[in-house]
Amino acid sequence: MNGFFITGTDTDIGKTLSTTLLTAYFHRQGKNVIPYKPVQSGAVEYDGKLVAPDVQLYQLVLPSLNEADGCTYLLKKPSSPHLAAREEQVHIQPESILKHYQKLQRLYEVVLVEGAGGLIVPMNDTGYCVIDLIEEMRLPVILIARAGLGTINHTVLSIMALRQRGIPIAGIILNRVQKGDSIIEEDNQKVIEQLTNVPILGVIPYIENIEQTLQDEQYLAHLFATFQLDNLMEGINDESTSAIRK
Repeated sequence: MNGFFITGTDTDIGKTLSTTLLTAYFHRQGKNVIPYKPVQSGAVEYDGKLVAPDVQLYQLVLPSLNEADGCTYLLKKPSSPHLAAREEQVHIQPESILKHYQKLQRLYEVVLVEGAGGLIVPMNDTGYCVIDLIEEMRLPVILIARAGLGTINHTVLSIMALRQRGIPIAGIILNRVQKGDSIIEEDNQKVIEQLTNVPILGVIPYIENIEQTLQDEQYLAHLFATFQLDNLMEGINDESTSAIRK
C-alpha cells in the first residue's frame, strides 16, 4: 500500500475537491504524490482535444501533473462510466486501469485514486463496479460524504458495503456541499462515528470559489490544521520504511 482510494457516498459529493486537498497536504509533507482519476466522464473539449476537469483541478495544487498520467479513460457524457463508454463505443478494461495504477505505484510515494460516483457504480457493461476496482487495488479507502441532512444512511451503508468485502477504511471526510444547519452537521458527525467506529478525518467547509481557495496557502494551512491526518502519514511512512528494508 502506498496510497488511498477516494470514493464517495454519491456523485457530486466532493471527491475531486477532497482528492485535490489531500494531494496538497501530502505535497506539503514532502511526499512525491500523484492524484489519479481512472475514468473521467464529463470530459470537455479544450484547444481541440478532450481534457479531464478533475485533473485540471488537481493541477491547481500540482502544476507538474501530466494529464496522461492523471487519467486513463476520457469520456464526454457526464454519466455513469458504463453508459458513457457504451454510447462512445469505448470498452473500459479494468486491466488497463490496474496496469496504469501499478506504473504510478512504482514511480510515486503516494498515489491517490479517485473513483467515479459511489461504490456500486458500473464501470462497464459486465457489471464490474467501482468497489471491485478498489478490492483489486488493495488500497485503504477514504470515504467522502456530505456533512448535512441525509448523510447518516448513505455513509453507514457505504461503510457496511466496504466491510462486507474486507476493504480497509482509513477514515471519512465530511464535505459541506452547501450551507446547512450546523447543529444537524455536528450531530451527523457524532452519530456516524458512533455507528461505524470509523474516524472522521476532517470536515471541508462550504467553499464558494474552489479554484481561488486552492491557491490560498494560508487558508490551506489553517484547514489542514483542523484535520486529523497523522495516521495517514504514519501509514505512508511505514510503507516507505518497509519498502527500503526489502
